[in-house]
Amino acid sequence: MTQNILLTRNEGIATLTLNRPETLNSLSLDAIKALLQTLRELHADPSVRAMVITGAGRGFCAGWQLDESGVPGLPEESFGVRQAHLMAEYFNPVIQAFHELPFPSIAAVNGVCAGAGVSIALAADMVIAAESASFRLTFAPKLGLVPDLGATWKLPRLIGWARAQAVTLLGSPISALDAVQWGMIYRAVADGELRATAMELAAGLANGPSGVAREVRHAYHAAQLQSLAGQMDYERLRQRELLDSAAFQEGLRAFQEKRPANFHGAMP
Repeated sequence: MTQNILLTRNEGIATLTLNRPETLNSLSLDAIKALLQTLRELHADPSVRAMVITGAGRGFCAGWQLDESGVPGLPEESFGVRQAHLMAEYFNPVIQAFHELPFPSIAAVNGVCAGAGVSIALAADMVIAAESASFRLTFAPKLGLVPDLGATWKLPRLIGWARAQAVTLLGSPISALDAVQWGMIYRAVADGELRATAMELAAGLANGPSGVAREVRHAYHAAQLQSLAGQMDYERLRQRELLDSAAFQEGLRAFQEKRPANFHGAMP
């Protein structure tokens, strides 16, 4: 799509590649704008049924490009004020755009994944990583900052409070194998198998019912915010609508007829 973001579509699968390999795919202002625009375009594309996001070269994403000159604003505004504007306008909407995608997304993490790159990876529905990959939050020990783009919300829920506190304060790298063991990501695979594994998983997900990924994503998000009774009522109300959907009807027919469900194309 742009020099910063490469986008391909093939058989219902969109592959989005962060393309600044000379900087380990760090996020310049142009890059984050391009990422947000790409996610919004894919959201509106009914032909896309699954997405893979990965990085070009030796890394997935090294985080925000630390360059004050790349943060626009009024002359009297401080760097912090200007950066906060950018987070509200571009960075946070990127994470929200992942949350609203109607199709499932997979982050295929190759090499370095640091800072905001960790948040972008964890925004996907599923994260797989090359065995040589690592995740690192350098905000606190290196810069005196807190993690952002939702990392402080998501990381303790994935790996627990104690580990989240420790890796954030120490800035210690989390290996791909540890990330799997801790429940932070889904799988670690041999480096040479990362892309093929991601595409295989995406192909399976692309055959699922349209919109189901967003339903599952929103259901688990809602569960973090309310009581058991409240969540069961949420489930009841969603099932009330989904049981009347074309997807459920096709799934039910396929089960009764002992055949694979056909959620896309002409219904039988």
